[in-house]
Amino acid sequence: MRRVSPISLLFILLLALSGCSNTGRSQETIPDDYTIGVVRTIGYKNSSDILYFDDELNQTGITHYDYATMGELFYSPIVYDGSLYIVPQGQANKKDEKTVLQLDLDSFEQQEYSLDQIAIYGLSVNSSAIFAANNINQQSFISRIDRTNETVKTATYNDLYISIVCSYQDKLYAFSSESTPSGIKSTLHCLDPITLEELQRIDISEFGSGVYSVVGVGNVLYFVPSVTPQDTFNHIVCAYNTSSEEIRTIEFPYNVFHVLNADNKLYVTHGNLVTGEGTALSVFEIETEKMDTYDLGMWPGQIAINDKALYVMGTDTVAKFDLQTMDRQAEASIPLNDGYYLSSLFSK
Repeated sequence: MRRVSPISLLFILLLALSGCSNTGRSQETIPDDYTIGVVRTIGYKNSSDILYFDDELNQTGITHYDYATMGELFYSPIVYDGSLYIVPQGQANKKDEKTVLQLDLDSFEQQEYSLDQIAIYGLSVNSSAIFAANNINQQSFISRIDRTNETVKTATYNDLYISIVCSYQDKLYAFSSESTPSGIKSTLHCLDPITLEELQRIDISEFGSGVYSVVGVGNVLYFVPSVTPQDTFNHIVCAYNTSSEEIRTIEFPYNVFHVLNADNKLYVTHGNLVTGEGTALSVFEIETEKMDTYDLGMWPGQIAINDKALYVMGTDTVAKFDLQTMDRQAEASIPLNDGYYLSSLFSK
């Protein structure tokens, strides 16, 4: 029997989620107040919703969007300066929406940024630009959309798969994988965030490949290579010091998928995004290197933090946990019919 590698399964799942086949057009209710938002979407028609919940997970509103495949499980949505940035890729058989959506989290006003690329993913945002990646026909593209005049610059990479971009401090970072005769080569790219000129490449193949989650803390960029050089799921988070350019690793007890920072702690999910297995989450204190691992009793597809609570999005539920004890405090079910699925969780 031919073995299907984890990295192949990642792509299979992404396609399956996008193609899953309704709740009809939802009645909109603009929330007076809310703590978190959950994106519900579908791949085969232009219909997505954001459901809003207060800190006790009472639903306070819902807004509707005429987009398909809005948001992705593998990429945490970007919240920057009071706005949500998210990609509605379009219907799964085309993914040709060619749009990045900005949603003001207070006024609910929205702005569309056009990008003449299909299957956009891996967003990052700073004060002057929106950055995005996409891949087609063995070419990857990194694009910069100017937030003032909406002009676009694009850098092209042949025979590389750029998995994510991350604007941090005064640099733009990107992560890539490529197939070579000796195996998968994985690279950290450092670019000028204005010109997209590549400044440096760092070989990170020894740590693994398939980076979909990145967070910056101080002078360190933490990133998750989802598979090992042996093509099995990874247990590490890498820490790249942007000053010394040294890379160290943090070992976790289970497979690692998403990493989030709050109050100088890393919150690391162990819920497998490919198989839907796993219910654990680890908390790593950066200064002391103390680590605690908890069983949440649910699959953590995505996580968000607001005030003193951790919010977790599962398959068809969202739950609230005490940030100190990880005791579950509230839970809400979200209706999913005819192929709708939950793609994203964000905190106001």
